[in-house]
This record gives sequence, C-alpha cells and structure tokens, in this order.
Amino acid sequence: MKSMLTRPDAGDSLQSSLSTKISVIVFWGMILVGLLASFGMLHGREQEIATNYSVQANSLSYELDEYIDGMETFSWNDLENKVRELSVRHLAVGVSLGAEGHQFLLGEQGSKLISIKRTFAYRPKNTQGAPAHVKVVAVFNYPALQDALALERKKVLVAIGVTMLAFGLLLHWMLRKVLTRPFHHMVRTAKSITHGEMALRFEESRTDEFGFLARFINKALDFVSLKQEELQAALKKVRQSETNLLKEKSLIEVTLHSIGDAVITTDAAGNIQYFNLMAEQLTGWQLNDAHGKPVRDVLRLIDEEHRKPVDSSVESCLREGIVVGTVEHVVLVRPDGSEVDVVNTAAPIRAEHGGLLIGAVLVIHDVSRARKMAKQLSYQASHDDLTGLFNRREFERRLAKLVDSSESGNQEHTLCYMDLDQFKIVNDTCGHIAGDELLRQFTAILRGTIRDTDTVARLGGDEFGILFARCNAEVAKRIAENLLSRVKEYRFAWKEYAFDVGVSIGLVSIASGEQSVTDIMSAADVACYAAKDAGRNRVHVYHLEDSELKQRHGEMRWVSRIGKALEQDRFQLYCQKIVPVVDSKNSAPHYELLIRLLDEEGKIIPPLAFIPAAERYNLMTSIDRWVVGKAFETFSANAGIVSGWLFSINLSGQSLSEEGFLKFVIDTFDKTGVAPDRVCFEITETTAMVNLTRATQFIAVLKGMGCHFSLDDFGTGLSSFGYLKALNVDYLKIDGSFVRHIVSDPVNRAVVEAANQIGHAMGIKTVAEFVESNEIMEILRQIGVDYAQGYAVGKPHPLNELFSEADRPMAQKSAGR
Repeated sequence: MKSMLTRPDAGDSLQSSLSTKISVIVFWGMILVGLLASFGMLHGREQEIATNYSVQANSLSYELDEYIDGMETFSWNDLENKVRELSVRHLAVGVSLGAEGHQFLLGEQGSKLISIKRTFAYRPKNTQGAPAHVKVVAVFNYPALQDALALERKKVLVAIGVTMLAFGLLLHWMLRKVLTRPFHHMVRTAKSITHGEMALRFEESRTDEFGFLARFINKALDFVSLKQEELQAALKKVRQSETNLLKEKSLIEVTLHSIGDAVITTDAAGNIQYFNLMAEQLTGWQLNDAHGKPVRDVLRLIDEEHRKPVDSSVESCLREGIVVGTVEHVVLVRPDGSEVDVVNTAAPIRAEHGGLLIGAVLVIHDVSRARKMAKQLSYQASHDDLTGLFNRREFERRLAKLVDSSESGNQEHTLCYMDLDQFKIVNDTCGHIAGDELLRQFTAILRGTIRDTDTVARLGGDEFGILFARCNAEVAKRIAENLLSRVKEYRFAWKEYAFDVGVSIGLVSIASGEQSVTDIMSAADVACYAAKDAGRNRVHVYHLEDSELKQRHGEMRWVSRIGKALEQDRFQLYCQKIVPVVDSKNSAPHYELLIRLLDEEGKIIPPLAFIPAAERYNLMTSIDRWVVGKAFETFSANAGIVSGWLFSINLSGQSLSEEGFLKFVIDTFDKTGVAPDRVCFEITETTAMVNLTRATQFIAVLKGMGCHFSLDDFGTGLSSFGYLKALNVDYLKIDGSFVRHIVSDPVNRAVVEAANQIGHAMGIKTVAEFVESNEIMEILRQIGVDYAQGYAVGKPHPLNELFSEADRPMAQKSAGR
C-alpha cells in the first residue's frame, strides 16, 4: 500500500479535461439547435401571416355582413359598437368604416399597414321610410408583413436565447456535477486534513484530476482518528444550522420588504414593533418614529361615509385572540391629511411553546384604485353618457323604491314622461351631432326647472322622465307647465338653422303600492302620446277613467300580441268570393284574401280588433309581408287548382311608403313562381291619395309584370274622380257604406250609379261591397255594376278550405276513372 502511494503508475497521467469535452459538445449542440430553430420558426412565416390576415378579415366580414343584414333599422352607433367588438376578436389593428357621409376610424391607420377592403349593403326589411339600401365600405388594417416578420425574428431570437440559456444552465449543472462538486469536495477534504479531520472516503478508479486527488486524500486518511471524525461532523452540523438560520432571517426580511401590502407587527399591548417598507409608504410614518407607539395613535382610520373614527383590527385581534378583518369602506388618514382607501386584517402571534399571545401582525391593503374603478363602473351603469342624467335602468330602480314607499308610508309621488316633438326634424335636417347637442341643451333646461329632490333621467332617444318624490299630481302639473313654458321660449340654433322645440308631457300619480313599475311606465307613455295626439307641446294627466287612454292602452297591448303572432305564425288567411252580378256561372273564380289572428287560446280574432293598433304603431308592413308571403306559398303549393283563378290582396299605405316593399313583392314572385296575372292588389282610395306618386310607381311596375289592381273604398274621398285619372287600376270597389243602404236611401243609390258610370267611362270594372241581400243584388243588376261581394254572395272562410273543396271533385273524378 505504501509503495502504491509513493510511486505513481500509468493511471496517474492526466487525461484530457472532462470539462473541456462537455463545453465543446454543448457549444456545438447549442449552435446546431439555434440554426435549426431559426430555420424552422422563420420558414414560410410570411405566407402564413398573409393567409392568417385574409382568414381573419373574411371571418370579420362574414360576421359584419350577417349583422348588417339582420339589422331592423340602420343605426350608425350600433354598427360602430359591432365593429369595435369584431375588430378585437379578429385581431385587426385598425378599422375604417364609411357609409352615407359618415366615417368611423378605429385603431391604427396608414399606408404601411395591410388593408383589406370589403363592401356591404344594408337592405332594411321592416322599417318604414328607410332608404332602399345603405352601402357600407369597411377597410380592415393588419400589421405590415415586414413588421410582422420583424416581430417573428424577435420571437426567434428570444427562443434561441432561451434555448442557449437552457443549454448554458445544463452545462453549468453538468460541470457542477462532474467537475465542481468533486473538486470542491476534495478541497474541503484537504482543508479538513489541515485541521485534523481524517474521515475521508474517495474512489481511486478515476484517471483524471479527481483520481489523482483521491489517491492523495486516501493517503491522508491513515492519519485521521475516529474521535476527530465525530467532532468534525458535529461541528459541521452546527455551522450548517447557523447558516440556515441566517438564510431564513434574510429571506423573511427580503420578503417583508418586497410584499405589496403594508405589514405591521405589534407586541401584546398593541405597541408597534416593526414596519415594512410598504407600511412606511402607505401610512406616512417611519419605523423609527412609530416604534413603540400604540397602533391607534399611528393609524387614523375613519368610516368613508360618516367620517367617524374606526378601530383597527389589532385591538379586536389582541382582545379576542382570533383573526379579525376590517369593515367595509374604511379610509386611512395620513399625517399630511391625504386619504387612502384600505382594508386591513390582523392575526395573532403566539409563542412556539405554550401558545401564549405575544403580539399581532396587521396587513393593510390599498384598495383606492379598485374602489375608484367600482365607483366609475357604478356611475356608468346608472347614467346616460350623452347627457349625464340617470339612465332608464336607474330611473326604474328609483321608481320601484317610490312605489314601495307609497305603499308603506302612505305617500304620493308623480312620474313625468316627456317626448321632444321636433327632435327627428333636427336630426334629419342637421345630423346626429346637432341632435345630440339639442338633447344636452334640453337637459340643461330640465336641470334648471326641477327641484333638488327630483330624479331626472334620459329614458332613450328623445324621451325623458322625472320622478317627483312626495309631490302630488297637481303640484307636478304646475312644475311641468313651467317646464313647458320654458321650452316654448327656447329656440335651438345650429349653424344657419333655427328650430322651435316642443315637448309632450304625460303625468301619472303614484299613490298605491298595488301599481307595478311596468304599469306606471306604460300609463305615463300612454299619457305622453295622448298629449301628442291632442296637438303636441302640452301636458296630459293620466286618469283610469280616461276612455282615450284606455283605448291606447288596448292598442299598446295589441302591439306585443301582434309581434308574437308574427313570430309564432298565428295569423290565418280567409277568403271571400267576388262574383259577376249578371252571369256568375261561366266566370273564373275570384276571391279577396282576408286576415284573421289566432289568439293564445285558439280563438279567431277579427281584423278590426288589431288592425287599428297595427296602423298606429307601424306594424302593417310586417303584416302585409306575412300575407303576401303566405298567400304566394299557398298559391304555389296549389298551382294546379288555382290556374285561371284571381286573388285580391289588400295593401296598406305603410307598405306603399316603404321603398323595399316593391322589391319584396317582386322577389316573392320569383321565389314562388306564382303567375302575376293571378294576383290583384287592392289599395284604398285614401292610401292612393296620400301616396299618389309612390302608388303610381308601384302600380306601373307590377302591372308591367301582369298584376291587376283594385281601388278599394271608392267614394269616400273628396277628390276621388280627379285622382282616379292618375291611377291605372282594373277594378273600382264601391265603398260598402253606400251599397249597404242602396235599397232605402236614394242618395246612396245615386252615389253608386255615379261611381259605376265613372268607372265604365274609364274602362274600369266595378265591384260593389257589402252585398248582404238579394234586393241589393237586383238593384246592382239594374245599375249595371259588374261584380258583387258580400254575405249574400258568400261569407268569408279559411283559404285552406277553398282548396280542400276544390280537391274533392278532382279526387272523385280520378276514382271514376
């Protein structure tokens, strides 16, 4: 053994450094990985980015096109909001939107960006008076390819850097494991030997530097005694424990200084022992100044709403020995008088042995930003952005509280519902910017008229509401009339234009808790529109016994029922026969289509019950579209039966006024394949007189396709004969109010005779309505009227029954064969 230690053998010759080998391998491996990663990450990215831009733009265009196509009415604000939403979802950095003189720019714009242009067409379906279409041009901007590629290069560099760092760490770990750790161990062993430690065990099989050192250390082990080994191990353990304690202390101090909340510790008496850095910044106190002082003398906490002192959580924590949290809405007042919104929590500190309470730790969190955002969100949720008034949601919430107070406290309140009379004219003449300014100026008038205790809100569009708390209808009416007079004195000026602005006001008393918010709002709306119908610019007080308001209430209820009936397809088509007065056997069948509504209980509702409401609230176009679509589908499904038949379909004035209705009719002809010469459209004399230009154009286009036309209710207008010359109609339907009493009233007979003569003189066939007896039919033969319609000819019945009756003879004929 001694000769082995003193005489080196061939194994002692040093080999090539292992650390050098590892460094060379890792270095070239890192270079290879970096090159492969660069090539793989950048290859084809330009095409992928361009393709992604196109895909995102196409998706955005598709969703925007569906949204525009589904809009009931064209709203620029709604379109802007939708574009904002879609641009974020589809990663566009900028959007340019243009339509009808409007332009909306969002995000980045410029020639360096990739711009993808799309054009959309808005074609309204149900809105009266809307333009035939609105052309919307949208440009979606995406980052330039060079910028995107530059970003990709940065990402690649970052990825390569991360990879190199990972390999560097791996190299460091390998060197530490293979070289540094063994070497350090050897060095520590050598140092230990100089201090008398002989507990050394090292492997001698290595042929590198460590093997050489191992043999050296093993030689030194001969001089180490067992007691020295035990003593050194004990000393090492003690030193390790001291090191760990120092590390833990340092870690705690760093953690407390780095934490984002203020941390304060106290002794069992509540005197401050420690402040972290955040505590000094938040409270405005330095640790040297606060040390030893009671928490209550350093932390001045008050209630945000009542401004009264609030105890910190430390007192309760030390008293009860449990974790205690703060109450809501606490403010910390600093020595300089500034305030911070805070929440604080205190927890007890107990001795390790015995659990004795030795102090408390207080954590204070700054919530100023969160509370500020919460207040801002609360304001935005309850206020109108344009006027700064309360919005409808907050208005109805406060109304509900007043309703509850009227029930519990026997108090009377009043709701005021207002509608500007000239707002649409200002909007149409000067644009939406002028309309917004009018609303702001009207808001100023409202604020200067109402009491401080009243609640004023913008309910939507040009509608406003006021809640007069603890105010009866009589006093509220005086305030409303004062507001009315101030509005009358006001003139809205915009550039070279000046407008007289009026307001229609409806008042409803809130004196019973049995009323719901919906009932009160509905009553106020009815009263407001009653003021409009009475001539505008006036006040109308709602009374339950008011027959006019009852009628409007009924009509308003019909609005929702009509809407649901259209959605659920609960309308039904009826038909009534029109026959020649002289020879009815050899003529082709002719029927007028009528409409009925099937209510929720399955009962048939006649048209006079819901048509007035539909006319007042602009629902007739929707009903006419349903009738035309349903009738054409039925005709197409029974094409073999209706060949040679003629069906009359009534059209309202609202449909004639809508520019898109004519296109709808033409498209329905094309879609169903119904022959135009099988259809006769009926328009009333009054409708034709009011919409003469539109009616003339409508008739000309469809007659050119082969359709027929009837002028309904002829004789009721003051200028019937004059307007008849301008209308190219095929049938003249003499109003039933004259026909019904033709037997007993010579004047009515004279009117019928005159209408018949005029029609024949112009080459128009005449139809008499309300033919309810054979006596009337006989007089019509004497006069020479061409066709008759009424109960004496045939009562209305479901259209489907007509085709069922027509099918029976055909089925019998087939069976006979």
